[in-house]
Amino acid sequence: MLNDTTTKQSLGYEDELRRLQSLRVTSVEDGVTSWIKDRDPAHTFEPLVWETVAEIEENPQLPTDLFSLRQGTETSGQKDLTHVEMKIEMQQIVSMNRRVRVIRIARMDHLTADKALIYFHGGAYYGGTPEDVLLALKFVAEQANCVVYNVDYALAPEQPYPAGILDGLAVVAAMVKDYRHISVGGDSAGGSIALAVSQLCRSMGICAIDSHLLFYPTLIQGSDLNGPLWDDASIEIVPEQRDALHRSYQLFEQLDTIMSGYYVADQPVDLTAPLLSPLLANPKCFRNTTLLVGEYDPFRLQDEAFIKQVGRVNDDANYFCYGGISHAFLNFTGNVPAVEDALATAARLL
Repeated sequence: MLNDTTTKQSLGYEDELRRLQSLRVTSVEDGVTSWIKDRDPAHTFEPLVWETVAEIEENPQLPTDLFSLRQGTETSGQKDLTHVEMKIEMQQIVSMNRRVRVIRIARMDHLTADKALIYFHGGAYYGGTPEDVLLALKFVAEQANCVVYNVDYALAPEQPYPAGILDGLAVVAAMVKDYRHISVGGDSAGGSIALAVSQLCRSMGICAIDSHLLFYPTLIQGSDLNGPLWDDASIEIVPEQRDALHRSYQLFEQLDTIMSGYYVADQPVDLTAPLLSPLLANPKCFRNTTLLVGEYDPFRLQDEAFIKQVGRVNDDANYFCYGGISHAFLNFTGNVPAVEDALATAARLL
């Protein structure tokens, strides 16, 4: 399973959370402020993450049928981190000839905030639901003075590219009249959709996106799986865990091809188009970008390439790398301390 979750909580959760919170900026270089939050011991998997990675068999084969793949995006076991009264309501947004379901999340004392975060869940473009990240986004809404709109965008292949992006654009267009500041965010495939929405908002004159919040986004379609963006040999790890890391990369290499196929659904489109591959977009579009990724996420290398070019152009990027963590770490909300630290940090930077 690519997105295994657990009801267990990491041992020493509070102590580790305090240690992570105490870590300061690692570097400021070429417009990117970086926090490298290594584990202790360094370059080892977080134990709960290791339980899922260690189960990957040698020469793994990812199923290609949609039913099995969607099962792999199902989540459970997250814990609610909020401590104040929250308001959560379902809404239907009607805009730009589209009808889109959203989950609106806000603190009771922030209902009239002038800032909105429009957020897109992960799931490889073909799976996932807004409910998968509901508890994570409740905590972000609690920690930040903003209202969060958790978007139930169209999924491929039934509604392939660009349907999900257009749903997101419609939600932003509807929010412009109510909020002075609009940010977009997402995890994994949702991060890619958020960046596509940002580009369209800019080019269509709808609004300028104030900030971008990205959890381990996938940023390029049809990438060279033998190239430097997939070189797991360049990732530091203790020798006894390297084979497992490599097997994880092998699974995600297959996923990269499969999800692109479902996303475009045999349409004759150019996978290097910036709406499909934000790594190839004009980085000037992405002001005030915060990117958070796990040390052992197979998308880490493309994420680092992206944040470097965004920082170099805009001089306002933030990068967080969490030691021992792999992909889809929001599935561990409330169970792994690095996730709580990442969510709280992200909220402060909105």
